[in-house]
Amino acid sequence: MARQISSDAGVTTLVFSADGVLLRGLCQDAKLRAWDTATGALRQTVSFDEGDSAPALTATGLVTVGKDGALKSWDFASGKVARKVAPEGLRARRVAASPDANFFAANVKQTDLASETAVRVLDSGGKQRFVVPSGLGGLGALAVSPDGSTVVAASYDADMRAWNARNGELLRLINELPVAMFDLKFSPDGKWLAAAGVDRTVYLYDTKTWRQARKLVGQPEMISALAFSQDGKLLASGGFSEITMKKPVKVLIWDVNTGKPVHTFDAPQRVSSVAISPDSKWAAASTGGKSIDLWALHG
Repeated sequence: MARQISSDAGVTTLVFSADGVLLRGLCQDAKLRAWDTATGALRQTVSFDEGDSAPALTATGLVTVGKDGALKSWDFASGKVARKVAPEGLRARRVAASPDANFFAANVKQTDLASETAVRVLDSGGKQRFVVPSGLGGLGALAVSPDGSTVVAASYDADMRAWNARNGELLRLINELPVAMFDLKFSPDGKWLAAAGVDRTVYLYDTKTWRQARKLVGQPEMISALAFSQDGKLLASGGFSEITMKKPVKVLIWDVNTGKPVHTFDAPQRVSSVAISPDSKWAAASTGGKSIDLWALHG
């Protein structure tokens, strides 16, 4: 069974609430909307401050970068800024937050003309923990582990780096990937890191050893979005065509244990975000349009 939820503006990023009752979406009109998963009714609208950019949405919160460079952590319930961190110096271009919002990881450049980027980690009070080089050409993806112990970045030079989130110690430089990765997602228990991008392959890494444990092969297009189910048994991936962003593509649901796809769904164009409900009954995808596709997962 498939259905859609309508939005007043294009939707770019999705996440289900912890209880699965709401499906939240970042929208292109600088608003965060929340819909009733069962009925599709709009339940909440949160407007960003004027000039906010680089919004990052997780299951536990929203972070935006203000026009003054400050990092803002938003409270879902009130729709207000709960915490504001005003770092000095480097401006964030991409942001990720720890699940408890105790620290922020930001992709920064020393200058606008610099080819090498860096990852800067700040605690919730704005104090800088460290700045570390993160590769050439910018970042394709940035992620924080569920327990907040690790920050991982994938750069466009096809290297991936994992750091200790407390002190910036480089835990592993992964330089075996053949191409750039466009998304990174940790499993909810932190055991796996999934990475995917240009070559239509999902790479699963064991986060204890940082060794590649498995490859998931079968996505027809380059992969732009990943999401684990809450129990870690399923992984959703969505793609996009190298010919045009408007070409119809596929959303695949993988069995993580077997590495095989168990569901395949059609999406109208480039998939910007995927999500699986906490009870694994629904998969959702956004493609930048004014609707969200939902599919029932059976078996």
